Amino acid sequence: MATATHPKTGLAYDIEGTGTPVVLLHGMTFDRRTWRPVVDELDGAVTSIAVDLPGHGGSSAGPTRLDDVAEAIHRLLESLGVERPVVVGHSMAAAVAGLYASAHPARGILLVDQATEVLPFARMLHRIAPMLHGPAFHQVWPNIEKSLGLDRIPDPTRALVLGTHRVERDVVLGYWDQILTTDPADLQAWIDAKAARIQAPCLAVFGRPATEGERERFDDLPDVRLEEWPGCGHFVHLVHPRRFAARLRTFVDYCDSDTTATRQAS
Repeated sequence: MATATHPKTGLAYDIEGTGTPVVLLHGMTFDRRTWRPVVDELDGAVTSIAVDLPGHGGSSAGPTRLDDVAEAIHRLLESLGVERPVVVGHSMAAAVAGLYASAHPARGILLVDQATEVLPFARMLHRIAPMLHGPAFHQVWPNIEKSLGLDRIPDPTRALVLGTHRVERDVVLGYWDQILTTDPADLQAWIDAKAARIQAPCLAVFGRPATEGERERFDDLPDVRLEEWPGCGHFVHLVHPRRFAARLRTFVDYCDSDTTATRQAS
């Protein structure tokens, strides 16, 4: 495994394995180490590139708009000579994966427990915005965290994940700034317009049943598969890392197939 920090973007990353490049993006308040159980299960079958998002882990840059994060990741991959990666994003980083594929060539995207529908979440954040910006932030945050299902992750993986967990209000509000300062309907329209540009295959793996709104928006993508692994919670990929890694490898094979490549080029 090689570990480095990109000098221009400030993004820290680990790279290992050979074959198809697979970019692994963690959720907010965690870091790239959360992907270790999945990378171990992949056992070098792909070139895994686990990246710390700005404001997390070893990355020096502060939080910024998600489309700017996607551009920073693109610059990092360009410096590594990586073209058309499969981009895997968990939680908030699933949006980064989608934004990357809407602007740059990608073999495929894998969204972990996050859809392109954000309207209900945005409305909820707008309702509690005064508390988030005030001294009540650390009273509100535990209620948000309870929905993540961290207790469903088996040890020793849970201990690994909790060891990466850092809740800094400035980082959280920095990443949520676009949501909090944009009308929820306008934000959803912006995301829908970005999603309409995605031509790469998409696999979405949920640790819960998807909502009807999420299903409807997935139906608008040209090549999408939605899988529900009920009872696994938000960290579905870490509740069953072996199963997830096997599904990821199958998806990579599909994205690498001649039929898929021909359809994307047409």
